[in-house]
Amino acid sequence: MKDLRADEWEALALREPYFRVLNHEGRVETSGAGVPTDAFFETGETDIESLVSAVASVLGHDPCLTASLDFGCGAGRLTLPLARRSIRVVACDVAPTMLVHARQNVENAGLRNVTFVALEALSLLPGSQFDFVCSLLVFQYIPDSAGYAIIRTLLDLLAPSGVAALHMILRGPSARARFVRRAAGFRSQDDVRSAYTDTNVYDERAVRRVIDDAGARLIGRFTTGQDEATGTVVIIEKPAARPNG
Repeated sequence: MKDLRADEWEALALREPYFRVLNHEGRVETSGAGVPTDAFFETGETDIESLVSAVASVLGHDPCLTASLDFGCGAGRLTLPLARRSIRVVACDVAPTMLVHARQNVENAGLRNVTFVALEALSLLPGSQFDFVCSLLVFQYIPDSAGYAIIRTLLDLLAPSGVAALHMILRGPSARARFVRRAAGFRSQDDVRSAYTDTNVYDERAVRRVIDDAGARLIGRFTTGQDEATGTVVIIEKPAARPNG
């Protein structure tokens, strides 16, 4: 996990846990801060609503949200709206301070169905338990040297008939579909944290190999802005379990 520069993410969490949120045109929607704001969490509500709608358009029905995983949860921007829609949620992040903020925000919202885990504990969770795995605006900040293994871990945690929606910047064939509504972007106010500002691009063929090796399949994809430079949300489904006999 050393490739993830966890110490830099922790330093960022101590400085600016409520990072700036940009729209897909790069304009600031909410300013970065050390304290939560309603506007910050409203962008999370909008993004989850848009994401669930987009996944439903691919599946032909609403995704099951019995058990959801928010990977790279940060201060809980997406965790809160996921918890309002799911029976239970597990939220995971590399920075302990981010998890402290997320836990407090969940408690302040009166939600009691969220469990928090550190990144190093992710691979220790029982497999095949989540119906929905969500990760927006995370993999572009994870070097691919670590990211492909994390994608495989997330897919191993996906239950039969479960769906993962993973946002990343891909290098490969162009996709023409557009992400429904919006998926927010974020940047720091300066470049003091390289882990926060570096953008990592994933080889689409390598991502597809990880999906195949996990026994899953790519069923849809949506760009998050005007083109794929802003990233693509890949929709991945784990086949339903075969009946015995």
